[in-house]
Amino acid sequence: MTRYFASEKKNRQRWLGIKGREISAVKKEAEQLLSEWELEAMLEKSQRDRLKVERPQNSAYVTGVSGIKMKFVRHVKRRESRAKKPKPGRKKIYTSVIYTPYFVVSGSVEGKKYIRKFNIKTLGFDLAWLKAVSYLAETKRIKQFDHLLSKKPPVQQFKLIRNWQNQQGYEIPEHRLPDELLDESSAANDNAATASVMEANLKLMSSSAK
Repeated sequence: MTRYFASEKKNRQRWLGIKGREISAVKKEAEQLLSEWELEAMLEKSQRDRLKVERPQNSAYVTGVSGIKMKFVRHVKRRESRAKKPKPGRKKIYTSVIYTPYFVVSGSVEGKKYIRKFNIKTLGFDLAWLKAVSYLAETKRIKQFDHLLSKKPPVQQFKLIRNWQNQQGYEIPEHRLPDELLDESSAANDNAATASVMEANLKLMSSSAK
């Protein structure tokens, strides 16, 4: 008898001898054991399903499409000192750290791993998502992927990702957020400033009328 158990990651086997025993007795024992194993496997699955529901999401990078994550990727740029004769003790090589928002597509097909990043700063949020989903579909040979495109996450999620990554020790400045968020913030500030000016003008007109 054989039954696969996910918790053990292998088949559980039991051999039942029939020598000197009645077939009906052996069959009854086998059915009882199989019933016990089925119940045990069902309880295991129930526990796994419950943990999936109760366990908080341990990654802020999820997009809703398996194989595509969204995150800030750290790049270290190095440049040589422009000084012809650097002062004693001064490094000749300077480094700077830049964080860039990306859609990262990764996984494996037939045992071969793949990974590709799509720069949201240069492509824009919508085009980067289109290219990321298209690449995933091409790699996995998915002909119809409109349902994947429709799962595009909100660009505002990058605010949460930035906060989460900074809590993990990163130092991502606000200006490295996707431009769509920066434009949104700038527009909000402009609207607030316009409203403030209009309010001041109304007060001035009101006082003049008196």
